[in-house]
Amino acid sequence: MDQHIITLAALGPDNKEMLTLGAFSALKEAEHLVLRTGRHGVAKMLRQEGVPFETLDALYEQCEDFDELCEMAADKLIALARQCGSLCYGVSEPQNDATVRFLARILPDDMKLCAAPGVSLMDTAACAVLPYGINTENLRVVTALSTQEMRVQADAPQVITEIDNRYLASDVKLWLSDLFDDEMTVYFIENAASARPILLCELDRQEHYDHCTAVFVPFVSVYDRTRASYEDFVDVVGRLRGPGGCPWDRAQTHHTLRQYMIEEACEAAEAMEQEEPEKIADELGDVLLQVVLNSAIGAEHRDFTDRDVTSMAAHKMITRHAHVFGHERAENAQAVVPIWEEAKRKERGEQNALERVLDVAKSLPGLMRAQKVIRREAGAKGETLCVEAALEKLHAAEQGVQSADKVCREEALGVMLESLCTLAEASGLDAETALRAATGKRIDALQKEFGKTRPTNEI
Repeated sequence: MDQHIITLAALGPDNKEMLTLGAFSALKEAEHLVLRTGRHGVAKMLRQEGVPFETLDALYEQCEDFDELCEMAADKLIALARQCGSLCYGVSEPQNDATVRFLARILPDDMKLCAAPGVSLMDTAACAVLPYGINTENLRVVTALSTQEMRVQADAPQVITEIDNRYLASDVKLWLSDLFDDEMTVYFIENAASARPILLCELDRQEHYDHCTAVFVPFVSVYDRTRASYEDFVDVVGRLRGPGGCPWDRAQTHHTLRQYMIEEACEAAEAMEQEEPEKIADELGDVLLQVVLNSAIGAEHRDFTDRDVTSMAAHKMITRHAHVFGHERAENAQAVVPIWEEAKRKERGEQNALERVLDVAKSLPGLMRAQKVIRREAGAKGETLCVEAALEKLHAAEQGVQSADKVCREEALGVMLESLCTLAEASGLDAETALRAATGKRIDALQKEFGKTRPTNEI
């Protein structure tokens, strides 16, 4: 079966000087030539050379959205390829072009794509900043529209391309500001070739923007920025644990850090109760330090890395949310619980009541641990907890608390507390939260009695 060939010719930035000899030959020798747009500098040169071509510009007016444009462009190119021996499709950067990606996805079996590569806007941007002595090694390219779906990173220099209007420039500025300071120097790329330094905060205040406008963002170490990403934080902790790092951090083990993990988690929970956003962020940072520090220790012993931690957590979230990532349905929060529990059961395999309760961490606060044990035992046995039964057990233990024997009194008190946890679970309440709230109210009442303001760090 004869194959129809579609050659993708890279036109490069909007400048005929950027056209490679290979791409130019492909344009001239094609039996039929199609340009994505006639509004490109190469189109003028082709007219001067007497090279006939057609464009897809008319499709822009016919299509309601970009997806429809890609589909119609691909359909037209395939139809034209069947009519001629060789078809050439000229676009600025085939490797970054959505119409090319769609074409490759639906290409029939009797057709083949080949490419005549060329100069990219990333290449010209890298060359444009060389006079400023900027390091362009490991340069990353990001299109302006794609920033809406990405988180900004700072581990390498990057160029953001196709900033074709002021509103998009503003979006890119805000995106970069998530990690970079407003007064940082970036390089505004004009005409796909010339660069000039500006402040990041000035990115959306320039006089002109078009499809060749870009901004070059140099690499800036986390030690020279006020904001940091997760990867930055991992690097900082790695330096603390590495040669020449902090003696205290280097001396820590999983065992010595255990107490700090508990303390930091409790302090984060307290900040959440106080509903102070800045305090919550600060305390969560302390919790994250414990996660990253323990991950670094795990990596040093070749036990696990932070990638294992994030991979396990991500996989757990995906498998336990079949109503989001799979085919289950959950219309409300209550409907999620059985889906979550079924996913956990599949992960663990079949477990009896003893195996399930032995998995409950002993380091949990007493009420929290008791209620979790009660919940797991009931779930494993398929039992439904009863409020009335919990109350009966609670009242039955009252007499034991009045016993003259201290051991008996303590045992009876334990039964009462466990009964309260059962009562809380049966009622859909949380015993630990309830007790903390009651303690807080007692302290508030005392402070009002003695005319004192409650300290911000009070439980």
